[in-house]
Amino acid sequence: MDILMGIGKAGLRSGNKPDLLVILLPQTCNASFLFTNNHFKSASVLYSQKVFKGKVRAMVINSGNANCGVGREGLIHAELMAKRVAEKLEIEEDEVLVFSTGVIGRPMPIDRVLDAIDSACSLLEPLDLKRASEVISTTDSFPKYDFVKKDKLEAFGFAKGAGMIHPNMGTMLAFVFTNADLREGVIEKLHRDINERTFNSISVDGCMSTNDSFGLISLGLIKEDLQKVSDAIEEVSLSLAKKIVQDGEGATRLIKVKVKNASLQLKARLIAQAIATSNLVKTAIFGKDPNWGRIVAAAGSTPFPIDQFKLRVYIGNHLLYDGKVHPKALEGAKKYMEESQEIEITLDLMEGKESWIYYASDMTYDYIKINAEYTT
Repeated sequence: MDILMGIGKAGLRSGNKPDLLVILLPQTCNASFLFTNNHFKSASVLYSQKVFKGKVRAMVINSGNANCGVGREGLIHAELMAKRVAEKLEIEEDEVLVFSTGVIGRPMPIDRVLDAIDSACSLLEPLDLKRASEVISTTDSFPKYDFVKKDKLEAFGFAKGAGMIHPNMGTMLAFVFTNADLREGVIEKLHRDINERTFNSISVDGCMSTNDSFGLISLGLIKEDLQKVSDAIEEVSLSLAKKIVQDGEGATRLIKVKVKNASLQLKARLIAQAIATSNLVKTAIFGKDPNWGRIVAAAGSTPFPIDQFKLRVYIGNHLLYDGKVHPKALEGAKKYMEESQEIEITLDLMEGKESWIYYASDMTYDYIKINAEYTT
C-alpha cells in the first residue's frame, strides 16, 4: 500500500496506551474530507477545514483529548501539531491535516503531544489498519477496519466510534483509501454520495459530535471504471459504519431499518431515520419485544403522510401489520429477536419505488452507565 504510519504516546489515554498516530502517504494525494456540521467544532476540525485544499500528504490523529472547548489555544495547538509533522517528515505544512477525539474541555498537553509526534515520525512502518484503529479509539470495544480487493482495485480503511453517533456526522473518525486515480471534483461528489448512504445513515444515540471527520484519499495508482471504484469504496465505508453501530456503547443488537416502495427517496430516508432513532423502538429491540406500534408511531412522525391502511410492517420476515393486525406472528417475531444479532425492520409503504436503509443500535442500561460516568 506504500502508506506509512508512526505511533506515539502522549499520556492522553489511561493505561499508558498509544494515543497518537501519524499517517504518511507516498505522495501528495487527491482527497475529500467531510466534517461535522456541529457549530461547536473542535479546534482540530477548524484547523483542518481551513488548510485543506483538496490535497493531503500526511495526517496526525490523537485520541483521549478532543482539543475542543479550550479557546483559541486549541487552534494554536492544532497548528503546532501540523507544523511538527511537516518539519519531521520534510513535507509541506498545509498538506498535513490534524484530527482529535476524546473528552471535550481539557487543555491539550502540547509539549507531550509534540514529543509523541517526534517519536511517531522517527519510527515509521507500513500501515497496519487494525493497529491504526486501536490507537485512535476511545470507548470502542474493538478495532474497526476493512480491506476490499477486486482484481487490481483496492479500497481499505480504518475508523473509530461507539457513542455520540448521529448524522452530520457522529463522533467518529474514518479514513478510507483507494489505489484508484480519482480526479478533483469527481472524488468530492463520489465521497458525498457514499457518505449519505453509509456514515450519514447510522445512529447510536441521536447525539451529534464536535469532532467527527470522514476522509477519502486517492493514491492515484491505477485507472479503473468509476462505478467499480465507487462500489468498492462504499463496501468498505458501509462495513466501517456498521461496525461503529455494532459497537454502540452498551449495544447488544444491530438494527437495520428498511423503508421501501416510497414515493420519494427523501421520504423513505426520513421515515427510516425516525424509526432507527426512536428510543422507544431501540429499547423494544433491547427487550426483544416485537412492539410494532412503536415502529408505525415513529414512521408517522415525519412531515410526510403515510397510508396506515396500505403499509406493511415486518420484523425479520414476520408480517405484523398490513392494514390489519396479525397477532399470531408476534410469537415468531419474538423468537427471531431473541436469536438474531441483527434485527431487520421493514416498512413497505406500497406507494412507489424509492427506498432507504438506516442502521442503529439498541438502547441499553449499559449505555446510560457508560455515559453517566464518562469523565469520572
